[in-house]
Amino acid sequence: MKASPISWLQRLPAAFATAAQLLAPRSAVCLLCGKPHDSARSAATASQAKLTSQLRQSLCGACLSAIPWLTRIACTRCGRGIPCDDCIRSPQRAFVCNRSAVRYNPAMKEMLALYKYRGNEQLAPLLGDMLFPVFEAMTAELPMEACTATKSKAAKRNPADYWDAVTYVPVSAERAIERGFNQAEQLASHLGGHYRVPLVHLLQRARHSEKQSFKSRSERMRDTKALFSLNEVELDRIRIMSSASSEKSHNVSEFIRILLVDDIYTTGSTAEACAQILKREIEAPLKIYVLTWARS
Repeated sequence: MKASPISWLQRLPAAFATAAQLLAPRSAVCLLCGKPHDSARSAATASQAKLTSQLRQSLCGACLSAIPWLTRIACTRCGRGIPCDDCIRSPQRAFVCNRSAVRYNPAMKEMLALYKYRGNEQLAPLLGDMLFPVFEAMTAELPMEACTATKSKAAKRNPADYWDAVTYVPVSAERAIERGFNQAEQLASHLGGHYRVPLVHLLQRARHSEKQSFKSRSERMRDTKALFSLNEVELDRIRIMSSASSEKSHNVSEFIRILLVDDIYTTGSTAEACAQILKREIEAPLKIYVLTWARS
């Protein structure tokens, strides 16, 4: 049954209101809490002023202030803010270290759930931007001799001179269909694109598994065994990097430095499984570092 002209006229105000909301600048409404905010006020503090304009324009001051940035590192291996029992139990890792942008508290859990499970992909570039400060800090931790382009400690480091490739933890085909995207791949792509570090699809999921967030520590450790495999299609790119490594002026140690990206670091079992596959299957000297959005 067709609607009458009167009913369409009655709907016009609501339609115009919806259109106005969709076309409004992103700074008008906070993407997390949904409340209107003043972008100028949200950038008032010194710490927030260092954030990207996209973050300041998309989140209100209250939500920005609530972000639990992980700046104090007690465990130099996993980047945790307190001593880590997992790293004490397993001091030998296939990766050099992990660094994370935030602590995985209830507010960050909700933010990730909005994006990862409820399909709010507007948050994807914001989570990606949140990786920038910790990535630059991680690059600053690298040995000075790794880049001859850096003449002094005062010189600004260009991350592209230090990293050969960025890759990510893959999801299964079933999870990709269910979710519509791989959050780790989106984070890695956002980071690599911003800093001009090549994105390489090195890993693939060998089998489907239940969500890691539902598992205990021991279950995570068992489940990640034989969970990943090397993407053979990308091997040629690694071979090119390996053959060119001795010609790079910045990489005097003649190894390939790879950044592995994921959303959450919990026990390190996922990162370890991925790093082990890369080091075992790639016939080239590798140094693998891990960058995650949150540290639980």
